[in-house]
Order: sequence, then structure tokens, then C-alpha cells
Amino acid sequence: MCPRESFNLPEKDIPLDLFKKIIDRLDTSYNITLTGWGEPLLHPALMDMIVYTKDKGHNVGVTTNGLLLAPFVEKFIEKSLDKLTISLDSVEESIEVKEGHPSNKVVQKNIESLIRSRGDKKKPMITIQITMHDKKQCLETVKYAGEVGADRVYLVRLNIPFGMNSFKRPNLEEELEIYKESEEIAKKYGLQVDNNFTAFDNQLLRSLYKKLRPMMYRSDKYCPKPYDYLYINIDGKATPCCDLPRHEVGNILKQSIDEIWHSENMQYFREHQNDVCGTCDALRLKHLN
Repeated sequence: MCPRESFNLPEKDIPLDLFKKIIDRLDTSYNITLTGWGEPLLHPALMDMIVYTKDKGHNVGVTTNGLLLAPFVEKFIEKSLDKLTISLDSVEESIEVKEGHPSNKVVQKNIESLIRSRGDKKKPMITIQITMHDKKQCLETVKYAGEVGADRVYLVRLNIPFGMNSFKRPNLEEELEIYKESEEIAKKYGLQVDNNFTAFDNQLLRSLYKKLRPMMYRSDKYCPKPYDYLYINIDGKATPCCDLPRHEVGNILKQSIDEIWHSENMQYFREHQNDVCGTCDALRLKHLN
């Protein structure tokens, strides 16, 4: 679930000219996802941003709650958006789901429209992102994703510290059951099931990583975010995680992406992330080895 409301961030659209300046400075980055502390589909220049970023040679993704997807269906297909991630925590109407995404039936209709319109085309790759809160609803949503023809489901751990107390977070044993049963359902539809650790586009890398993970840095001691991602906000400031909007480690308008990535600030954060992140364990999934 997006913790944006807990941050008291101002509502502001990044100017297109500033966005282009930022993209111009991300020359060594391949995957760029338009997401973060707002709904991308609300930005009036979203399609211009996608086209500009793709023209610069990047693989472009968008993460959305799906409510405003309808007018973008044909545009995303026409412009060959590479990846689209849609949050859908349940296919049922319930009090818990309404608090997170108030009209999931609208989202389902939009997902189905996109998949029909995409036809045999491979783009955009469609991922249904599910926040694990109730086993039955999670598994039903995985089944739904397979039935409608999505490419992947992305299971995300509910991060309780951000005040979503109406949601009951599964314990580790229940989470493992959700993963295992989700994979069984997914096999019937050729659907890929991922979490933060296995979300590779390249299947060979994904398979190798799953085998080698116990020997790699991504143990329960470390979160993978600062090793894999860098978040750039609407002012060009870089942070190591979307849940740390004010923890600045650099500024892309003043430094290169490589300078920020290898900076003392980033190195310090990687080594001391437990001191900064406190009790957050959203991405520490030792039990999935």
C-alpha cells in the first residue's frame, strides 16, 4: 500500500522541461519507472514523458492504481510502453479493500480492456501488484490475473508502520503459504509470480538468482532497495527508497547518476540502513529462500 498520505507531501506535478533534464542525466540507466509519491496517470504530460524517455533508449514502466487507465489504453499500446504495474489487492468489494483502492471493479474493467486491446502484442507487460493482507483474497486475485491474461503478479508485504491498522498482516508462515499456493495457481495460466527479490525481466537471471540467493547479499539483514533502485523526486533529489522521501543522498541536477550511486551518502545508507529504517521489514523475506 502506498504510504504517501503519511508523509504530508505537497501535491505538485513535475514540469515537463525539468523531467527531460532529469532523463538526460540518467544516461547509464536502463529501466526507468514513473511512480513514487503520486498517481502518474494524473500528470497532464505523462505521454510526452513516456515518449521522451523511450526515445532516449530507456525501458519505461508505469505504476498505477488503475482507476484512470481507460483513456490511456490505446496510447500505451501505440507508444509501446514497456511495463505497466497495476495495484489490485482484491477482486471482492470489502471495507478493507475500499480503504486502499475504492473502486476495484473499475480497475478490473480497465485491466481487461487493456489486455483485450493489446491482443498478441507483447507490450506493455502487465503486472498485477497485490499487497498481502488476506490469503483468500490474495489467491483469488492471483487466479483473476491468470484468467484475464496478465503476465505477472507481484506479491508485496504490507508495511504496517505507516498506520494502515485496519489491515491484518499475515505472519511469516501465512505469507509463505500465499507464495506457494499462488505459484500453484499461476502454473495453470503460465503466470509469473514475483516478489521484490525475484522481479527480473530476464528469465535466466531470475532462475539463477533464485538458486544463488542464499549466498548473496539479499539476506534478511539487508533490504534490496538501495542496491537495486534510486528514487528521483520532482525536484531532482535522490533518495534510496520511496518510503524515505526526505532522506536525500544526492541531486541528479548537480551530480551524475554514477556519482550518486557510489557516493559516501549511498554507501553509508547501505551500511547503516537498519538505523535509518527502524522496524520496517517490508522487503526482508528470509523465509522465501
